[in-house]
Amino acid sequence: MTPLVERTAELRALDFVLGQGFEGNGTAVLIEAPAGTGKSTLLAEAAALARMQEARVLRARCCPREARVPWAAVRQLLDPHLSDEDHSLLDGNQAVPPPTGHEGGTPPVDRFHDLYLTLLRLSRRAPLALLVDDAQHADDLSQQWLAYLARRLHGVCIALAVATRTASGAPDGVLTAELVACPEFPRLRPRPLSGQGTAHYLADRLGQALGEETAALCHRAAGGNPALLDAVAEALARTGTPPSQITQRQAAGVCDRALLRALPLLLNRHAPAVAAAATAVTALDRVADLPLLAHTAGIDLPAAEQAVTALEDAGLLPAGPPWQPTNAVITQALTAQADEHTLDKLRSRAAEALRDLGAGPTEIADLLLRTTPDGRHWRVQVLHEAARVAGERPDPPAARAYLRRALAEPPADSYRPELLTLLGITEVQLAPGSAVGHLRTALEGEEDIGVHAALVPHLAEALARTGRAKEAVALLDKLAGRIGEDDRETLYRLWAQGILVLLEETPHMADAWVAHANIADNVAGSSPGQRLLLAALALKTTLTGQCASTAAGFADRALARREPREEPALTAAFAATALLHADRLTDAAHCCDQLLGDDMHDQPAPLRSLFMAMRAKIAHRMGDLASALTLSRQALALAPPGQRYQPYVTAQVINALIDLGETEQAEHLCRTSHQGPAGNHWSWAVLYAARARTHHTHNRHHTALRELDACARQMHNGGYDNPALVPWRSHAALVHQRLGDDETAMNLAEAELVLTRRWGSPRTIATSLRTIGRLQTGPAAVTTLSEAAALLQATPARHDLARTLTDLGEALHATDRGTEARTVLRQALDLADASGAAPLSERAYHALLATGARPRRKRQSGVKALTEREQRIAALAAGGMDNQAIATTLFVSRRTVEFHLTHVYRKLAIDGRADLSTALATGQIPQQDPAASRRATPQSRPPSPDTVR
Repeated sequence: MTPLVERTAELRALDFVLGQGFEGNGTAVLIEAPAGTGKSTLLAEAAALARMQEARVLRARCCPREARVPWAAVRQLLDPHLSDEDHSLLDGNQAVPPPTGHEGGTPPVDRFHDLYLTLLRLSRRAPLALLVDDAQHADDLSQQWLAYLARRLHGVCIALAVATRTASGAPDGVLTAELVACPEFPRLRPRPLSGQGTAHYLADRLGQALGEETAALCHRAAGGNPALLDAVAEALARTGTPPSQITQRQAAGVCDRALLRALPLLLNRHAPAVAAAATAVTALDRVADLPLLAHTAGIDLPAAEQAVTALEDAGLLPAGPPWQPTNAVITQALTAQADEHTLDKLRSRAAEALRDLGAGPTEIADLLLRTTPDGRHWRVQVLHEAARVAGERPDPPAARAYLRRALAEPPADSYRPELLTLLGITEVQLAPGSAVGHLRTALEGEEDIGVHAALVPHLAEALARTGRAKEAVALLDKLAGRIGEDDRETLYRLWAQGILVLLEETPHMADAWVAHANIADNVAGSSPGQRLLLAALALKTTLTGQCASTAAGFADRALARREPREEPALTAAFAATALLHADRLTDAAHCCDQLLGDDMHDQPAPLRSLFMAMRAKIAHRMGDLASALTLSRQALALAPPGQRYQPYVTAQVINALIDLGETEQAEHLCRTSHQGPAGNHWSWAVLYAARARTHHTHNRHHTALRELDACARQMHNGGYDNPALVPWRSHAALVHQRLGDDETAMNLAEAELVLTRRWGSPRTIATSLRTIGRLQTGPAAVTTLSEAAALLQATPARHDLARTLTDLGEALHATDRGTEARTVLRQALDLADASGAAPLSERAYHALLATGARPRRKRQSGVKALTEREQRIAALAAGGMDNQAIATTLFVSRRTVEFHLTHVYRKLAIDGRADLSTALATGQIPQQDPAASRRATPQSRPPSPDTVR
């Protein structure tokens, strides 16, 4: 007999019912489950339990062939135990209608009662256990009599157990309805076996346990369904291999073959709707909506509900919604029953149903991708709309798939050029070679200069990405020559787009094009097109490292007459980039804040991510590490994998974490960040440098050098070797110093100083000087570091100032200038403490101790425990400014203000803003004038001590 596993609750319920019946408190139990879940085995166990208690067992197993034979089930139960006189009660062939009010006869109540009395006489000799299997196929008279009996069990020695198959296709009979309607009758619904239960089940069947992983594989294959596990066990036994030696690979093949044979037989024991629903789920892979499943399978909603319930109970589908096959083997077995043409028809029907049910274009399009094209216009429209949505997310690979499929439908001839154009633009980043072909096809025969102006820059970018930059320049020149003087605005936009296209792969080619076409001449910034061109020139000048003053000049002209509602967002983004790397941090912060506030939600996610990352970098340099981390994490959440600015965004998070002392988090992010670049985009260089900082912090110097070598190659190949962007030589110099190679270190640092002086921004020069100062000793180191500190004192880059002052203090102490060293180190410690940058704070503190000073420990509570930034924010809040106004005044985010105020309230032991004025007055912190605060320079939060950003 099939072993009983994980049926303890069911057996306990059966034992209770039998015990109650045999003690004179007759009752009934209903067992409901789909085919193959062990109902018959439970009834067999009930029979064994009854016989152990010396009860008489009366059994019936109904079948469809006897469903119309009057009294067929009752005869199975009672025939062997009735006298000749009692048999006369079952004579006659009158059919009795189900109790639904139909005309044509009434139940023979007198005969029902006589049979009941006969049964009572039998029960007086010995308690009775009536066991009815597959009751869904019982004839009407038998069902009605058993229902009649169930209502009269109280006080008699009779127990009734009825098993019925759910979703069998047979209508629900009066017997099941009667048992369900009586709450005192328990209902048992045996479930599929668990993984552990499957292992025990197969061990009992095979006589020996399988390996743990092999048993788990069998469980996944059969879904815990006992009938399917029987087929698997039989197939495993036929291999002749001892169960403990059966490998996973061998078991996988056995399960595949066994289920391909057994699963169709199991489904055929249910109603056709169950097989139809299973096939529909297989065709769609995943169904989240019951009406969709019903429409796809071609069945009504109640039948669909019964079908999925049966499939869930059988272990063939997980409990849903959504519904999907539990594993690949079941999918394969179900798919084998339907040819590909049938599956295609089901998917097409489902796509139409989704459209009718109001589903989104992406959901419909994903299903259409799995169907055969048929050229219907609505399909092309849905695929087109799905591509548009994917482009906004952005998800270029999905957009490309939808557009390629829309073209394969095929579309109407008038619709084809538009789809080709969109496909070509989408493929510029993914498959530039294919983009060239599609864009050229779209331009064939097109005379409209506006269309050419819109598409040629994308074609030029694709050409540049395939190594044909000269061809791209010639194409742009040709188009520029066709644009008349009366359409200068289009020409300015074309020039701007051309510069950006060439910057992507070959920045110096952009330089050459600008020079020979006189693009930069007489551009006043009086129109959106001119301002976009100026911003592009500012970005080009920045990436190629030519001159900070020139780049900032272009940026100023681009922003001077900016009208946010008319301007492309890239105008401000590129101008802000130039200002940031020219060390115009306050101006860059204003620009980014405007960008983040000007209908930011309308911008594509990649641009929003870039804006936030730029603002994070500015906050970092100005010493607001809390804002830097918050903004960069928000930016990272917006940057999907593969998006061109994602490496840049990731780098901002890593740098903020390192300078806050969260090195483990930084290392985790390094491990999970992308490991290989796409093209020559500059953002990869920034990420390589950030990963190098992480390795350097953990003393993995050779690994750090490998990352910096990759950074150097990226910048060299891209043609944008500007230390303001990534000072990789300074960082490499410090790593080489750690490794004892002082000569290489100094060569790198001096080579970078040449480039930084050519660029000309003070922070960039100070970074190179600081590196050289750290490589030097004695008075030379003091002189160089003093020059670096003097440059930084005049900038908002307080973060860099804190590190430079720490280096200078150590150099002064090394040359026995203790008094000066203490003064400098106290300033460095104040900056470090105010910022919360733990590594630098510790370094400055111990350096100050080494000079003989005794700096007081930071207080943890009270007014004197407030950092400088906390004091300023608290003073402004006490003066009546709200959080947003404080954030605007101090060029920080609102979240940063809230963060600091929370710490203020804790340190001052107050409940909130209402008590702030009193607490500050008691501590004698001066109330600040908001206007004066706007003029104040934000203080910095210094970074980790030994690396360069």
